[in-house]
Amino acid sequence: MRAAAILLAFLGAMVAPACQRPASRIISDTPRSVTPVDLLGDEWQGRAIAYSGYRDGQSADSGVHPSRDQVAEDLRILAKNWRLIRVYSADRHGEDVLEVIRREKLDLKVMLGLWLAREPGAEEGNARQIANGIRLANEYKDVVVAVNVGNEVLIEWTAHPVRQDQVIRYVREVKARVTQPVTVADNYVWWRDYGTALAREVDFITMHSYPLWERKDIEEALEYTVANYQSVRAAHPNRTIVIGEAGWATYTEGHLHVPRGGDEQKQQRYYEELTEWARKNRVTVFFFEAFDEPWKGTGTEGHWGLFTVDRKAKPVMQALYPELMPDGPTSPTYPERIAASGPDLAVALRADLAQVIRDGSVNPLGPGVSAFDVVPIDGAEGGTALRLTFTGESWGGVYFVLGKHDASAASVVAMRLRLPDEVARLELKLVGPETSTQSVNLIEHAAGRDATGWTTFTVPLAEFDEIDLSQAVVLGLWNPSDRAAKLVPCEVIIDDIRFE
Repeated sequence: MRAAAILLAFLGAMVAPACQRPASRIISDTPRSVTPVDLLGDEWQGRAIAYSGYRDGQSADSGVHPSRDQVAEDLRILAKNWRLIRVYSADRHGEDVLEVIRREKLDLKVMLGLWLAREPGAEEGNARQIANGIRLANEYKDVVVAVNVGNEVLIEWTAHPVRQDQVIRYVREVKARVTQPVTVADNYVWWRDYGTALAREVDFITMHSYPLWERKDIEEALEYTVANYQSVRAAHPNRTIVIGEAGWATYTEGHLHVPRGGDEQKQQRYYEELTEWARKNRVTVFFFEAFDEPWKGTGTEGHWGLFTVDRKAKPVMQALYPELMPDGPTSPTYPERIAASGPDLAVALRADLAQVIRDGSVNPLGPGVSAFDVVPIDGAEGGTALRLTFTGESWGGVYFVLGKHDASAASVVAMRLRLPDEVARLELKLVGPETSTQSVNLIEHAAGRDATGWTTFTVPLAEFDEIDLSQAVVLGLWNPSDRAAKLVPCEVIIDDIRFE
């Protein structure tokens, strides 16, 4: 099997039989920077992918795993375009993957993951993972070409931390009992800044890079990924470095990325650009991921697949898989809730105000608001804007639900309004955690009126010095009043609200 010969060379030039294996076999023994392609050959490059096969009603947490027939369906799809897959756990699902590859004689090899859960508390379960992973690596030497011990257990934001000294003990145990090269997968920041001791233990470094999660849009995505890779390489010269995860979601919710950062066309562009860069620069990249996983949620986490959960090709894969063309959309459509639109509220407002109002993300409040609707307005972004009619007889306003939006990186909150000249005060209220509230007079922050009657307002967030800006909950506009502090009956048109 030609592919087997190529893939068994995956760092295999450094793999001695178990009885001859040195106590510390590391890439830095080599006199130059070795890349996986130096050992694999060019035809393998760009053909690695992360795979987890959980479908609707299945999850790693519940223990309801895909059937072997479902795994076989998935792997036949992947074998058409990839030669190396990454799986994350030495559980039944991981074992089924290995068994199906062997049974079906599929031209696929596996980087086998050993899942480490939070310690203290999961020591027994982690020991079982280690033991089972060692067993599988030895039973499936014809399929398993590398073993990965732990996934994102060291980076500070992990939900399942394990101490580095314990990870090193696990790595040493696995290395002593398998012949395949052994690695640990973690975020590029951890490897760059803290990975020296662990790098001496592993046979190659596996790093992750996600521009989308770091608020980089597609124009910056490849450059940012490359910079992350180069930073790890500079920190660990003469070591083999694999990108174990890099991908682009086709739909996003929340504030941890640019508004509407998830997008099918952006995914296609990132996949194509990253694959081409990897090929030219002889870097191995496991693209994340093969299929959407709804068990991770209906928001961002559930939409990283190149294929849907129903195994239909998203645009990035449709030319290669015409037999898997979808009958309808392959990702949710925008607009989503304003609470999920991130730092630029204007995106959701411009997209479909009526929808976000129905969603409950934009709400009128108080007896002083007699009308609240979306109207076509000349000069408005997207052609429509939000109109509030105030009675002038009682308090009232509108609030925008932010969830717990992190506005700490922004410097201002800005918007455009149309309102009568007699309004001398309009409260801009920001609500933080535990209902902490602070208001400023928006009218004092006018930045100029254009010829069509729109006034732009820009409010420094430093004005809200009593609010934890990392957890902004609600933004509100309240109580238009005149210079004598008397409420004014009027219409206020609101458009293009954003944090910048």
